[in-house]
Amino acid sequence: MRFSLSGFTTGLLMLAAVTCSGITYAQTVTVKVSLLDMTSVGGHMMDRGARGYGQGMMGRGMGGPGMMGPDGYGMQGRGGYGPGYGMMGHGMMFIRTDHDTVKAGKVRFEVANLSASEIHEMAVVAVDSPNAALPYDYNTWRVIEDQVKILGETHGMKPNDTKNLELTLTPGYYLLICNLPGHYAAGMVIPLTVTK
Repeated sequence: MRFSLSGFTTGLLMLAAVTCSGITYAQTVTVKVSLLDMTSVGGHMMDRGARGYGQGMMGRGMGGPGMMGPDGYGMQGRGGYGPGYGMMGHGMMFIRTDHDTVKAGKVRFEVANLSASEIHEMAVVAVDSPNAALPYDYNTWRVIEDQVKILGETHGMKPNDTKNLELTLTPGYYLLICNLPGHYAAGMVIPLTVTK
């Protein structure tokens, strides 16, 4: 009977890569992300629909949990998570995902800009809580990027463009945002929780 030391060593290395600091990491998880605005076409704005991922307008709402947002402003006011103006300010823009919670480890984001006319992007920001307000510059209408921890981003995506982003995420809270001028304030932010 032959014993392969190289196969045994490879198995140990694979095990070591899966377990680190007492946290067991799952295989790569794919999170589908839709970048949406009023020019996005199809039924996904009202429900899960064919092209959109996650809950639509009647689910988590336009920029926060529910149409009125957690602070009572939502569509007509501050718009959920962001400090902006909701639907009556810059227009209705939002991000939807097919997961709001994933296990720690490799996460592959499959991002689709479903806008018919707007350029969007997706950045992954580490935060202390899922409803954290990010530092915002009202002169540039953007999140102040050197004051937050951005782990990765797709950069500008033309309408109907798709991009993939793969990150290794540890347990904690993250926000997926679009940081093009005015887009975060208009509701393009959604939380993602990573568990052990």
